[in-house]
Amino acid sequence: MAPAFLAATEGWPAPATGHASAAVWLLLAVGIAACSQPTGSATSPTSSDDEGETLSAQAEEGPISATVALRPAEPRLGDPLTLTLTVQAKPQVHVEMPAFGEALGRFAIVGFTPREERGEDGFEASQRYSLQAPMSGRQRIPRLRIEYIDQRDPKTERRPRELLTDELSFNVASVLPEGSIGDELRPPRAALEELHGPWWQRYWPWLAAGLAAAIAAAAGLVLWMRQAEERARVTAFDRAVSRLQRLQREGLPDAAHLDAWYVELSDIVRRYIEARFGLRAPELTTEEFLAQARRSPELSKPHGELLSAFLERCDRVKFARYTPAREESQQAFDLAERFLRETKEIKDAESDDALAAAATATPAGANA
Repeated sequence: MAPAFLAATEGWPAPATGHASAAVWLLLAVGIAACSQPTGSATSPTSSDDEGETLSAQAEEGPISATVALRPAEPRLGDPLTLTLTVQAKPQVHVEMPAFGEALGRFAIVGFTPREERGEDGFEASQRYSLQAPMSGRQRIPRLRIEYIDQRDPKTERRPRELLTDELSFNVASVLPEGSIGDELRPPRAALEELHGPWWQRYWPWLAAGLAAAIAAAAGLVLWMRQAEERARVTAFDRAVSRLQRLQREGLPDAAHLDAWYVELSDIVRRYIEARFGLRAPELTTEEFLAQARRSPELSKPHGELLSAFLERCDRVKFARYTPAREESQQAFDLAERFLRETKEIKDAESDDALAAAATATPAGANA
């Protein structure tokens, strides 16, 4: 290339000064240097600084060796991590690579690329993971386990063996700059009473609603108990009258059925008294029952005497072997029916008397 360049410069005018001659010789030197460069495509190798430093560890045992490498060695939170496990084994050595994601549970696996090659020189396999760190701070890649079986010597026992790689420990930097707002100490907040007032002022609507509900529930309970008591009284009367009517339809007893008839008649009255006045009449003797009945504020003295006369008639038949005439049996039945109807109407009569007294009373301001 130099003779051609010189031939091309023939016929140029000669330089007039020393400075022009120096410039020509400099230009000639640059051209010769450029022509002397070898031909071909220019390539720029990727430096290790572009990919970041790599953290690696090697382990070797018998016929196999393993290398585990992590890049970058000093990542920040959110940077992708590339973990590469490379295993080399001699011929006739069977290698079992770790299962996918084994011992990498704390990291999020976003990519996985396995590769295997077998040749006359042996076996080479690699597993490449793309990981995401769970948090900043100190992290570690745990030891990876590679299993292998050495089949080179037929006399040697072919049992599985394992090779464990070394642990890789590294630090994941936080994305927050030092001295960020998260590191500042803030003053404590004010108490809730200072912000919203006393608790009873904040919750008084709920307290008022709860109090109103409790009062309504208590009033409803009292009303229900009174109605239940009244229903029990009416039901006790109706049940007793129904039994009396059934006994009346059967007719007055003859001499062979006197005991059973009077037992049924007295039981009707006793059961009615138990439900109507709250007396345990069926379990008491006649004397005990009459003593309690006289102390009941709802049973008047005439009705007590009427009940005493009725029970004496029944006891003479049941215990004294007395044989009454048919007229006496009818009188006993009439006494029972009269007692039921008169005591059932006690409350109604008392209410009517109270209304009549209130109607005849003079109002407080009538004479003014």
